[in-house]
Parts: sequence; structure tokens; C-alpha cells
Amino acid sequence: MKLSLCMIVKNEEEYLSRCLKSVQGVVGEVVVVDTGSTDRTVEIAKSFGARVHHFPWTGDFSAARNVSLEKATGDWIIFLDADEELVEEDGPKLREIIASGGADGYYLTEINFVGDRPGIDAVINTAFRVFRNRTEHRFTGAIHEQIVACVQKHGGRIAFSEVRINHYGYLNQTSLSKNKIQRNLEILKKEVQKRPKDNFTRFNLGVEYLRLANYQDALKEFQKAFHKIPTLEIAYVSVLLRNIVLCLKELKRYDEALSVLKDAVEGYPDYTDLVFLKAGVYADMKDLSAAVATYRECLSRGESNTRHITQQGVGSYRAWYGLGQAYEQLGDYVEAVRAYTEALKSNRYFLGPVFNLTGILVPREDIRAVKEFFARYLDLSDVDTLIILGQVFTLEKRYQEALEYIEAALRLDGPSQRLLFQKGEILLNLRRYTEAGACFERLENGAHHVPALLSRAFCLLMRGHYAEAVKLLDPLVGEESISLYVRIYRDFAALLTGSAPVFLPALAKKEMLCEEIIFDLLGKLLELREFEKFARALTLAGISPEPERRLKLGKLYFKYGFKDSAAEELLAAFKSGAQDAEALAILGEIGLEEGFNEEAVIFYRHALDLDKGCFRYYTALASVLCRLQRYQEAQEVIEEGLRRFPASSLLKAALKGTEVAVNFQQKGVVGYGH
Repeated sequence: MKLSLCMIVKNEEEYLSRCLKSVQGVVGEVVVVDTGSTDRTVEIAKSFGARVHHFPWTGDFSAARNVSLEKATGDWIIFLDADEELVEEDGPKLREIIASGGADGYYLTEINFVGDRPGIDAVINTAFRVFRNRTEHRFTGAIHEQIVACVQKHGGRIAFSEVRINHYGYLNQTSLSKNKIQRNLEILKKEVQKRPKDNFTRFNLGVEYLRLANYQDALKEFQKAFHKIPTLEIAYVSVLLRNIVLCLKELKRYDEALSVLKDAVEGYPDYTDLVFLKAGVYADMKDLSAAVATYRECLSRGESNTRHITQQGVGSYRAWYGLGQAYEQLGDYVEAVRAYTEALKSNRYFLGPVFNLTGILVPREDIRAVKEFFARYLDLSDVDTLIILGQVFTLEKRYQEALEYIEAALRLDGPSQRLLFQKGEILLNLRRYTEAGACFERLENGAHHVPALLSRAFCLLMRGHYAEAVKLLDPLVGEESISLYVRIYRDFAALLTGSAPVFLPALAKKEMLCEEIIFDLLGKLLELREFEKFARALTLAGISPEPERRLKLGKLYFKYGFKDSAAEELLAAFKSGAQDAEALAILGEIGLEEGFNEEAVIFYRHALDLDKGCFRYYTALASVLCRLQRYQEAQEVIEEGLRRFPASSLLKAALKGTEVAVNFQQKGVVGYGH
């Protein structure tokens, strides 16, 4: 049985060799239809013995595909794109299935790598790619071209196989640009106008809207497509339902999403992605008890059947991660750490849990134990893992440990731009301004050039080299993408030299954008203990109106440990009419530390009145009330919390404790719990 590989290509020199190497010894001929390459694509194809045919691009993918079929001489066809490859060990399996004669066409398993690099994260689906070479078998559809319906229409038997193809086109560096998506949209709109009853084309139009995060229009197209579906057996209907739910979730139409999911899960009991999405809906609704139960259901079901388009990990590491996040929001850090650890055990290169684990463990455990924990569960010979560890330890302000991880990455990978920039930022945080500036100075070109210039200017300002910093900043004033940063830094430089700010009056017109930059700058100065420079920079905070300015400053002081200043600013903000639950909770915490327990109760009660959905307000208020031996009130607060967070083991344990305390108190046992 002769197997022909049929391809259409245009400017694919970067990927074509990998694809063609993967089928060597498996296919008997390679037919390539080139639609106008201007690079080495044709040369590469011919070097693998391909027969190349030129066909002008008409905006119709099916037309080009069908030319390749007309030129093929094999008994069977396999079609691949240049950014795909046949998995090496599956070549013999492919030869076996076509020799068996058991069907007229086969779905293969397509592994779509997503993220920054292959192998870490993937979406898996079945793709109809292999069929008998017959004149009646032809593609239809200008985009997202299809042939399976044509094979079935002519009596062909269809089967699923375990033969795999890897697809690299969704990796970040090769993902669809907005221009390409817009091109697809225009083609699909025309196709829908030509064939309004073609549900698959309408489905694909919805997918393009979804890529643009246009959930409203995507939902409209998905729903129109679904209402005309004759049966749930059609291959793409399961993902169509998933996409409908995804749009409803993003549009915060949670009840509708759950209603669709109820029927969808019954219709596709082997599609764990739907259950995973259901857990996400509950999490967004803050129904964390239901989220916990549903993530556990994902784990009991396992991964989806690969006949569906499925996201890898929904029945394993992704579900563990979601479970950990739900437990963390419930304040159950023991269960959260357990779930995050299981996620890492399941996939040590899925690094999302590392951020959460660091946030929980670093403040509570010895730093050496935390590092040993990560060494046990992560691959410390992997550069990306080391970079993430550098980032998370930086977030926790453990800069020396962060530097150690980045130095290890540099030893493995050399002085890449991203590593030099990250090292410079860490050195800056360690107040090693000269060394940091030297790192930034090495980034004269590339993606990090402009942020490196800003950081280098900041280092110069910290060292008192004001004129040199201004010389660096002035040429960047006209750079639109960073002009606000440059102008704020330029005014900061002016204030440090005793001059009046130049740009501040005009910046007030862009208050929202500028506030974030200014308060980040003020926070960095506080963290670095550059108090004199901070005092001068406070003028920049005048861009914010009252009482918002005092709220922001109060929270900033608290974040960096200046609690007296925080209390002063926040109390002034409330006297000016501010209403802010987070600020009230901060005042409650400060009051508690200073021994003002009654005042802390007042602040926490007000915080809870403003935000009933914050778990820690219940535990904080109950804790203060217990300290004051007001156990009955504490019990009422905990019961209210359990009505909102019924899965919380922490609140359940606290309730038992307060019930015992109330019982003792009623029996006249004084000072129970002290």
C-alpha cells in the first residue's frame, strides 16, 4: 500500500524540514503545493524528494488541498501542515492500519503544544488526516477545510487510531497574529453568507471571535450553530458546547453556564473538560465548596477521551491546581499545599503551583526547607524552572535566594537577555545599584532594551548620578509605549535635584494610568529604604484626589511594614468619607497588634459589612472576639462564614472550639481558652 503525504505550504522554511523528516520511511511520496513562497521552502521540499507544484493563492484552502490530492498517486493519503510532525515511533502503527483495510479513513490523535515550549502543556484532539485516495474524496470549505463528511457521504467507514501527530503552531512564538485572525474572520464571514446552514463554518467563525476574546459575538455564532445540530454524534459538537460554556463564564452568565453544563456532561460523560469548566464556574462564583467537590470529580474521572478536543491535565495536574487554589481561598493551607504538591508530582514542568506554594511556604517555613522542597519536586536542571523560581522568590522579597536561582540559570544557558534583565532587577532590589546598572547596560538591543534603560536610569538616580540619568531619559520622552514612565521618572529626577516637576500638571489628565506607575515607584523607594528620596517623591502622589491618595499611601505603608504611618493615612481617609474593606481590615490588624482589641472588632465588622465574600475577615473577627472571651458572638460569625464557605475545614474546627467555649462559659468556667 502506497501512502502519499499531501501538503500545502507558503514560506515554511523554519518548520518544513522537521515535518518531512518525521515521515521518511513511512510515506512513499511527498506532494507539495506551494502557494507563493519567497523563502527556501521549495528548495527544502525538493531536498526531501518532494514533487512541488505551484498554485496561486485564491483565498480558498480547499482549492489548494484538492490540487495536492489530484497530484497524488498513492493508495492512501495523509495530509499534514508544515508545523506538524508524525510522532517517530508511530510510523509503523500508521503503516499497519492502512494495510489492515479495516476502514476508509482514520482520525489521528493531534497533540497541540501551547505555551512557551513543547512538552509542558498541550491541547489534545482527534484530527481526520488519513483516507483512501479516491477521486470522489475532496475537501470543502474555504478555511478550516474538511473532508471527513465527503468520505462518509460516499459510504466510507471511519475509525479512530492511536497514531499521533505533534502540532507546534500554537506555541507563543508561532501563535496566530491579530492580522491573521482578522483575515480568517473575513473569509469565514463570506463563507457563512454563502452557506448560512453550514454549522461547521459558523462554529469556526465563533472560534475566531473567541481568539480575539470577543465573547459576545463568539457566543452568538456558537449558539446559532448548536441550534441546528441534528445529533450529538458530530465530532465537533462536544467542543462547541464547551466553547458556549466558556463564553458564558467569561461574560459572567454563570447560571446559564451551569444549565448548559448539566445537559452537556450527561451527553458527554467521557469529556472531563466540561467538568473542569464547571469547577471554574463555581470558583468564579466564589462557591468554593462546590468548586472543591467538582475538582475532585475531575480527578476521579481522569483525562478526557481523546475523541474530544481536550486540554491536557483536566483530569490530573490542572484539577489538582484548581483544587489547591480553592483550598487556599478557604484558608485551608494544609490541603492547599497537599493539592499543589500533587500537581507538581503529576507534571513537574507545570509551574503555576510554584507561585502559590512560595506564597504559602516562605512566610511560614524555614527558607532552607522551602528550597529543599522545590529541589525534590522540580527539575533544577531546567532553565525555565530556574527562571520561575527566581521570579517567585523575588515576589516574596527573598532576593538572595532568587539571585542564586538566576545565577544557576546563567551557568546553564549563558547571558541571555531575559536572564540578564532578571539578574539586574534582583541586584537592584539588593541595593547593588552599580552591578545592576552594568547588567542593564548590556541590554542595548532586543525586547528588554527599553525597560533596561528605565531601570538603569533608576539605578543612576539611586546613586545620585542625576545628570547622567536625565541624559538617558530625555531621548525616550517621545517613545509612546513608555512615555508616561519616562516623564514620571524625569519629574522624579527633577524633585531629587530640588527643581519643580515639569510634566506633572499634564500627567493629571491621565490620572489612572499614572497613579499605578507613581505608587509603584513610591513602593520601591520604601522597600529600598531610600527614605529621603521617598519624601521628595511624595509630591508625585498629589496627582491622586482625596481620599484615594490617603488610601493608596496607607496600604503602601502597611505593605512595607510602616504601620504607624499606615494607620495615620487610613484613618484620615475614612474621616474624608472613604469606604474600603481592605483598609478597614488593615486597621483591624494594626489595632490587634497594638492591643486595641475592641477597636479591632469594630474595624473587622465594618470590613465584613463591605465584603461578605472575603474569607479571612470571618476568621480574623472570630479570633479577636475569642480573645475578648465573646465566644457567642465569635460562634455567630463563624456560622455566617460557614454558610458562605461550607467546605472550610478551618471554620468547622473553629466552630467546634467556640461551641465548647460557649458551653464552658455558660457553666460558669471563667477565662476558658486563656
